[in-house]
Amino acid sequence: MLSDLKISDEIIDRVCYIIGNHHSYTKVDSIDFQIIFEADFLVNIFEDEMSKEAIENIKENIFKTETGKKFIRTMYLDNK
Repeated sequence: MLSDLKISDEIIDRVCYIIGNHHSYTKVDSIDFQIIFEADFLVNIFEDEMSKEAIENIKENIFKTETGKKFIRTMYLDNK
């Protein structure tokens, strides 16, 4: 599908790497992957109905971007 859109092989390889490894903590290797990783956690927190303590742990130990930390706070911590 991406090839049909004339996306470069380099970008296609990167997208495939991120998709294929987005549940692997040790595979996060750059900011683009970190953003996807954090976004996936935001969805998983909702789907898994995690406790406030678990969410705090995720924020402190997994989230690295300021935007991700802001989202996790406003979506889950400021309201619980």
